[in-house]
Amino acid sequence: MIKNIGWKNEKWQKIDDIKISIKDRGLRFGDAIFETILIKDKKPVFLDEHIQRFKNNLKILKFDAIIDDLLLQKIILDGINKLNIKKEEYGSIRINYSRGINITRSIKVDSIESSFNINNLWIEFYTINIDFDPITVHISKEEKRNEHSLLSSCKTFNYIQSIQALIEANKKNFDDSLLLNTKNELCCGTTFNLILKRKNKWLTPRKESGCMPGIMISKLLDLKLIEEAHLFPEFTKDDTLVAINSLSCRQIIKVNDLDLISEFNPKFFWDILCN
Repeated sequence: MIKNIGWKNEKWQKIDDIKISIKDRGLRFGDAIFETILIKDKKPVFLDEHIQRFKNNLKILKFDAIIDDLLLQKIILDGINKLNIKKEEYGSIRINYSRGINITRSIKVDSIESSFNINNLWIEFYTINIDFDPITVHISKEEKRNEHSLLSSCKTFNYIQSIQALIEANKKNFDDSLLLNTKNELCCGTTFNLILKRKNKWLTPRKESGCMPGIMISKLLDLKLIEEAHLFPEFTKDDTLVAINSLSCRQIIKVNDLDLISEFNPKFFWDILCN
């Protein structure tokens, strides 16, 4: 079985064989966006929603690119077939789009070609295991999400803030980190959204907090299973806290020195969303 495969320059190739120019703005400046999609039952989960967010990010960050939905869907469906995973197995798709190759060393956007270029698009396909294991988290003291920045709502290649927060947590023997915004409002994790059960109500940080507008969270909001709220990093041992993204759903069992004692099966949300 093929474990991964990629598409770039209008051809299929091994992931390790995909070549990115050292002049690419995504590599040099993090000036690129991506989208991660779950494959379940040999189908992309919430494909339309992911493509729409991808296109929204292009617009927000002023990429002069109009993506052909049908072309993107065709590549994705072809890639799933080529990945050749079994029906009961999971996979992931990562769509990448860079602003392109710099003509000069400048960060100026007008130093590049200003139109959609199919060669700036590449897509990766992997077989994966879904992570339901519980985690411990540390509330970052070093990093804050900027709720005023356009970047807070976009999935760009620049993950250095999340990486720094994760390093900070790992050095203190925690699995991951929670990030607050500049007002010390609870925001998100390094790569996940948060769901908090308190007084028999499921809550999630409001979008205005600076958290990533996650697809899974959006679906739960649409189903009215959770509500947005102003949340602050004040927890009790009876709180139930869940970390969720497109490829995992995990209960948080410890925040800093506080053990969260409630028992919860995170597959509850996964089964609702993915079945």
